[in-house]
Amino acid sequence: MISYKETLKVKSYETDINANLKLYSFMNFAQEVAGLHADSLGFGYDNLIKTDIAWVLSRIHVKFLKLPRWKDEIHLETWHKGTDRLFGFRDFEVQDSSGEKIILATSSWLVINTRTRRLQRMENIMGENTEGSDSRHAIEEAAERLVSPQEMEFVRTRVVAFSDVDINRHTNNAKYTEWALDCIKEEIITAIRITELIINFNTESRMGDSIDFYKYDTPEMMFIEGKRGDTSIFQFKLSYEKL
Repeated sequence: MISYKETLKVKSYETDINANLKLYSFMNFAQEVAGLHADSLGFGYDNLIKTDIAWVLSRIHVKFLKLPRWKDEIHLETWHKGTDRLFGFRDFEVQDSSGEKIILATSSWLVINTRTRRLQRMENIMGENTEGSDSRHAIEEAAERLVSPQEMEFVRTRVVAFSDVDINRHTNNAKYTEWALDCIKEEIITAIRITELIINFNTESRMGDSIDFYKYDTPEMMFIEGKRGDTSIFQFKLSYEKL
């Protein structure tokens, strides 16, 4: 199938204090439908893991035109946009019950060997097969490579726990979104409307790792980076408007 579609109803535990969909709930939705679609195309987890290979999310850019709310019915669509030497590209679109587009996203994925943790060249996994790819764009430009601001303020330290780690034995990508948002003060996070999110997942973190969080903000943007020592684990750029 060229694209994969799923209709969901937003549950209470997927929303924030204002009954809006949490950002990391969208990240969970996205990774689940991406996996289901990849399975249907023959290069999902079940097929790749037989040869110790797995997909990992590298970068994602999300535009929140409007956040769905508790009990809202939403329609989520994803499609595979093809590959280059190292990346596989996948877009997402969320519509509300009236068909209005409310969330748009583009993502870049890598393939790793689960034993050596080394990157694999995309053509070695998929060859020349472009079956199932779609040239449509939810967001035309690929998710950008972020550059951290020079002056960042230390916020907190967190140790990766058992509940943070997924089937690939590393911190799940949605957890980084949750952690980053927890670095934002209550008086700020409750007084803004989030419009855009870009995340770079730079290095794996695993259970027991100690992650230091740093932030830099302006009236319209917040940048958060998680580091293990001098190694960047993830970078998170959040754009917003004041309510």
